[in-house]
Amino acid sequence: RLNDCLANGGRLMAYKARPLEGIWATAPYLHNGSVPTLYDLLRPAALRPTTFRVGTREFDPAKVGYLTSVAPGNDFEFRTLDDQGKLIPGNSNAGHEYGVGDLTENQRLEILEYLKSL
Repeated sequence: RLNDCLANGGRLMAYKARPLEGIWATAPYLHNGSVPTLYDLLRPAALRPTTFRVGTREFDPAKVGYLTSVAPGNDFEFRTLDDQGKLIPGNSNAGHEYGVGDLTENQRLEILEYLKSL
């Protein structure tokens, strides 16, 4: 209830983010699973894949997520866009850029290595 939250100085109006411990084991990413790997999450939204395969639980240690290539058992294709190139409601992978546009590729890989250690 908004009034109860406001009466407490707004302390209750906070989003409690989950800890990053074990983040490497929680692919795909974002609330709707629209980003397949941590590597892709650390890229600008415009460069993230709009289509990838899901279904396998085979870990990709380089990009930190599940393998997304076409393979037996990896049959479902996650798509952010329909056949006409329009956004599929609920499947967007935009936003949540966390300042990644200013990162060099080396910095991105260093952050990825750090996240693997959590």
